Amino acid sequence: MSLTALEVKSITCPEGKKQIKKFDGNGLFLLVKSNGSKLWRMRFKLSGKHKELALGQYPTIPLVEARKLAEEARVSLIQGINPIDERRERKRSHAAIDRQFHAVAMNWWEQQKDSWSADHQARVKRFITNDCKSLSKLLVEKIDAGHITEVMLSIEASGSPKKAPVILSIINRIFGYALAHRLTRYNPAQGLPLKDIIKPLPKVRSHSAIIKASELGKLIYDIDTSPTGSFCTVEALKLIPRLFLRPNEIRNLKWEYVDFDDKLIRIPAAEMKKDRDHLVPLSKQVIKQLRYIQGVTSYSVYVFPSQRDSSRPMSKNVMTNRLRDLGYAADVMSAHGFRSTASTILHEQGWNHDAIEAQLAHLTGTNTSRAYNRSMHLPERKKMMQEWSDYLERISSK
Repeated sequence: MSLTALEVKSITCPEGKKQIKKFDGNGLFLLVKSNGSKLWRMRFKLSGKHKELALGQYPTIPLVEARKLAEEARVSLIQGINPIDERRERKRSHAAIDRQFHAVAMNWWEQQKDSWSADHQARVKRFITNDCKSLSKLLVEKIDAGHITEVMLSIEASGSPKKAPVILSIINRIFGYALAHRLTRYNPAQGLPLKDIIKPLPKVRSHSAIIKASELGKLIYDIDTSPTGSFCTVEALKLIPRLFLRPNEIRNLKWEYVDFDDKLIRIPAAEMKKDRDHLVPLSKQVIKQLRYIQGVTSYSVYVFPSQRDSSRPMSKNVMTNRLRDLGYAADVMSAHGFRSTASTILHEQGWNHDAIEAQLAHLTGTNTSRAYNRSMHLPERKKMMQEWSDYLERISSK
């Protein structure tokens, strides 16, 4: 009689026996061992010889699935195909697919993705799928430095050479994963001299800055009118072009430093790069903006608190990241670059060099004068800061 699902589940090997066989019919039987394991087997005859095909272990393979596999094996026999050889070849094919670069890369991606932002997840997946397409079906153990070199040259030829070092780093990590899982014996990306493969990348200025009035006007307009980003990120990027402060000084700005009555920001020496107190005159536009921000973030000591912890300032690089989101690349504009922008244009407009330098918190004058005169050129700086805000307002509205 045929087996039932309940019988398969409950059957055990009698005490004193190593194993027993329970037949289902048409050559299919269940091999029940004394250790409790239950193995599906199919007995068949080919070329006058009896053979047994292993179909898997119960309960991973239930009765209904075992019957289906046995039926497929009988169809193969009718076609003159040895089901044992066929199953072995299928296993080899699946194993080969699992060792292909794309499969290995996606396994690595799945392992790493939870530690990345959604944007970075999508970016890395795109690099693997699109930029490394030529590697996709190659077995990882067959990939050599030449294959990776071709990928780097292809990236360069596509007009995006800056992606090359990033993608090479990703490939290197994928092969690290493959090594750890014994899918390959060496990493062809490790130590690959990218500088000898593609042309040297153009050097990016550390503080790239826009200095043309028309381009600056568009930048300020984009900053002031695009709502993309969190409240603090949006407002901080609006403020930094109008204060000449460094990004870190904007991040750590506290409400106690803002004096609305005297229209000044007073930053203590401990918060400044040059370890000196610094005064920042406030234009009417900046005062209006700060009043607006105060209505939202006055719960914190910081003008721009962290979203996660209001006792801490907002994260590093958020202003630079917002510039990237607005479409301004690293070689075009940086958050720190607004200081260079202001210095260049104000000098062109004929403002006093020392007043500009003082407003940038650069060292000017003698040690004695710096120590005793914290408000150097303050009257002129007040006028300059108001006219600078007026200038930005004017060129961004054209």
